[in-house]
Amino acid sequence: MKRWMLAAAAVTAALILVIHREPPQTLISTSVAPATPDRNHPAAAVTALPAAVPAAKPSPPAAMQQAITQVALAYEQAAAYPPYSTPLSAAQTELLQPNAGAVSRRDLNSFGLPGRMTVSLNAYRYRPGDTIHAQVMLYGDHNLFTQVARLSLTLSDTHNQPLQTLPAQATVSDGQQRWDVSVRAAEDWPEELNLTATLILTDGEQLQQSAPLRLFTSVAEITALGKPYRDNNELVIPVELEQAQPGYYKLAASLHYEDKKPLAYLQGTARISQSGTLELRVYGALLTQLPATQDLWLGNFRLRRIPAKPADNDGLGWGSSRQDFFRIKQINPTHFSASPYQDAQAAQRLQFLQSLGQAEALSGTR
Repeated sequence: MKRWMLAAAAVTAALILVIHREPPQTLISTSVAPATPDRNHPAAAVTALPAAVPAAKPSPPAAMQQAITQVALAYEQAAAYPPYSTPLSAAQTELLQPNAGAVSRRDLNSFGLPGRMTVSLNAYRYRPGDTIHAQVMLYGDHNLFTQVARLSLTLSDTHNQPLQTLPAQATVSDGQQRWDVSVRAAEDWPEELNLTATLILTDGEQLQQSAPLRLFTSVAEITALGKPYRDNNELVIPVELEQAQPGYYKLAASLHYEDKKPLAYLQGTARISQSGTLELRVYGALLTQLPATQDLWLGNFRLRRIPAKPADNDGLGWGSSRQDFFRIKQINPTHFSASPYQDAQAAQRLQFLQSLGQAEALSGTR
């Protein structure tokens, strides 16, 4: 039993190492209202371990060996690429939509109404002057719609003080009512806001549902891409920044095939003063997946200014991009190698996991 417990602890530690290799996701929220502006988005899926087993009922050796094998396989796949250049799939929406707006949902059945309501925004962060697009959906049947008198949409601060009431006209179709509204973000609005939909019923009762949003002043702007070049088995993409507040910047972006299918998730860092270049690197094994020479697209940018000291919140800031996507012309996959990424520490960790799994397999045959 003690050896199984030690093996379980080792598997857990190995899984932590795998997760720590993953690139931090946050570059922006998805379908549910975020508690904070930042989140962690893993760049590659890791096979989940079974739930922790009480000490009084240890897992059989076969189950433990299978779990260790799964972790070793997941780690081997993740270690084949450097942490700053990892594979990206269409399922990783948190990386492909780093500034996705909140979608706030409410089931109305608990209020005796047969239906549900959603409030959604086209983005989470906006700059002053950007257009905020919001949509409220009411799903149900005739029994629900006959009880709805009207809907009120209001922008308010975090203290529920209203800033602006937004006019919205309902569109009715089978099984749903929809309200669409657009408003331009004002310079004098606070940083943190809520869009609140108030459903007013024919009996005077009111139901509210809110979705959060945030205003920011850009601390730097991505203006263009420099000429990409090859460095050993990597494609280096220079990203040009202007109007930057001096500081240390971190950039994440997604690289896409010519047809916009996702290919890779990239990260890079640099110290910038007013203007400069931040490099993103694409590992060659990813580029060998291209079927032929073709243009690529770089976009879904998430640019952050990092404070010099961890506790220095004044150093935080968000950047913006002049374009959603930039074209990278004519990348030839034959110029790169499919050889896996070499990292001595990763190789040692993988060897340890594999040996642990083999030892557990041998113990199970005794």
